[in-house]
Amino acid sequence: MVWIKICGITDLEDAEKISELDVDALGFILSTDSPRRINNSRAKKMIKAVRNKKKKISLVGVFVNEQVEKVLKDSEDLNLDMIQLSGDEDRCYLKNLNDKSCNAKIIKSIRTKNGLGSYKAELSKEIKKIKEYVDFILLDSYKKNFYGGTGISFDWNMVKKCDWGIPIILSGGLDAENVEKAVKTAKPFGVDASSKLEIYPGKKDIYKVSRFINVLR
Repeated sequence: MVWIKICGITDLEDAEKISELDVDALGFILSTDSPRRINNSRAKKMIKAVRNKKKKISLVGVFVNEQVEKVLKDSEDLNLDMIQLSGDEDRCYLKNLNDKSCNAKIIKSIRTKNGLGSYKAELSKEIKKIKEYVDFILLDSYKKNFYGGTGISFDWNMVKKCDWGIPIILSGGLDAENVEKAVKTAKPFGVDASSKLEIYPGKKDIYKVSRFINVLR
């Protein structure tokens, strides 16, 4: 069974409706200049509402190049199950986060460039350097000056037959039309979708979200 995360939730109604579908996690963007960014007060209201409806769902805070202390404080204040780091956080940053007793599971996002030859080896090397400090690796597509939410897919063959010894989450331009092929090709632990399931940035199309989930289930 593929793990499913719907990210970029900004609306209480969306949070409640999507949490009633067969999803494993909801993501809230708490930093960067994304149009899907929300403040902690808004996130707290949605997290409280979702926990009241579905206690088993994982709630994820997405951070980009934030100070470790802020990530830890926000994680505790919001009672997050997972922290997703989608910026340029390196091995030293991740070690520091672990040393300060982070209780939430950590997802580290890597923006992936196409190219199966030398870049695949480079990606493997990068994952090997950081995997002892994180619980999951999320692979997204690379776009200059963008940290997620590009709506662009990368070459899923990059992940094919790769055993990196850590669960891989696939992201980048996924929707009901392409996610089956993506999963069959890459065989990831999970998938993460956002921009392709929206009416406009930050507002989810519940029909598209439902179709996406139904294809996977």
